[in-house]
Amino acid sequence: MLASEQIRALLPLGLKQTNLPLANKRAGKVRDAYPLDDEKILLVTTDRLSAFDRILACVPYKGQVLNQLAAWWFEQTRDIIPNHALATPDPNALVARVAEPFRVEVIVRGYITGVTTTALWYRYALGEREIYGYRFPDGLKKNKCCPKRL
Repeated sequence: MLASEQIRALLPLGLKQTNLPLANKRAGKVRDAYPLDDEKILLVTTDRLSAFDRILACVPYKGQVLNQLAAWWFEQTRDIIPNHALATPDPNALVARVAEPFRVEVIVRGYITGVTTTALWYRYALGEREIYGYRFPDGLKKNKCCPKRL
């Protein structure tokens, strides 16, 4: 069987949503959250793929890879900064302490691009050159590599 045929055969098996017999489920873009008690929460990472705050597709095993990668990093950095991770009872699941999120999103790119009003390119195209504390030179082109040093 060709790799492309194997992938097509797996597509219907993607974890699109969960329906565990637990109360107060909250579904996010890629994770479903179930409060376990006042101190613990179960986070199940699905195979939903999102971009631009939209669910675009379901990619088999994406949730498992994302969850296990996150669990690995939580363990590797535990001695540097405390985190909420308590256990990974399943490749797609994380039991965590209830915590107040520190809402930060970091996007690292070597290209200046974007299509929404929140994109870096949008602000640059309007003529802004000082964005997020960085000085951008004139002459940058959309979807082209940025200079190594800004």
